[in-house]
Amino acid sequence: MNFSASKDYQSDGRYYQHAVIVRNLDKLTFRPEDVIIDVGCGTGEETKALARKVHSVTAIDSSEEMLAIACANSQAPNLSYTLGDAQTIGDNPDYQGRFDKAVSFFVLHWCPDQAKALRSILACLKPGGEGLFIIVNQTPFVNDADTFVKSHARWGDYAKDFKTSYCFWNRSVAETQEFFATCGWTNASCEIQHHLPETELRTKLSMKTVLGISERIPESEVDAYLEDLWQWTLSRYPDETGPGYVFLPIELMVAHACKPL
Repeated sequence: MNFSASKDYQSDGRYYQHAVIVRNLDKLTFRPEDVIIDVGCGTGEETKALARKVHSVTAIDSSEEMLAIACANSQAPNLSYTLGDAQTIGDNPDYQGRFDKAVSFFVLHWCPDQAKALRSILACLKPGGEGLFIIVNQTPFVNDADTFVKSHARWGDYAKDFKTSYCFWNRSVAETQEFFATCGWTNASCEIQHHLPETELRTKLSMKTVLGISERIPESEVDAYLEDLWQWTLSRYPDETGPGYVFLPIELMVAHACKPL
């Protein structure tokens, strides 16, 4: 992730992520008395919306840049933001067994140890508590985009030796259910969903933030870089039903699971 561009990871910059989260939130029933933990809250837009439905929300993120934006723009009286890692948050004795529900959206595909993250989040829940996860399962887009940039006559020098930080989920529904079970969860309900068509502006802003390779491009050249990347994306992944849109081959795993009673 390009955290130096965190200010762009809002509104149009994360339209797609927001749309996916909104269409899946009803997989959890939020009660006025619920105490929620949002693991990987990012810039906090959905976190603030959740706070309106429940008693309180504790939101963590490993990025100081993201948290700064969340604290500036997405505050609420019953909402607190804390620096933390999904893989270790359950080690905090103040969080263990405290929460009714956990949400973690577009986070686990950044975790090198996904099993540790799942066990850590589970430790934060009360018995019978629920978790909802949205994870990038698999896509050739990231590697293809990195290859394009590295081989580009203008941008290739900036991208030498770059290695992506993505740790894609890469599991089937059955494998995901089994993996959750081995991590201590029960009643895992999983489904695969797909990317939505995207516009030029939203795609450019998204590529600026979610592609780590973008961090290497000097600020004075970012607009030209994004235009080249957009033209490549449009030629490779056009949405045949909407001129000027792209349809990226991104597969998502959406999982709902519980902590045993």
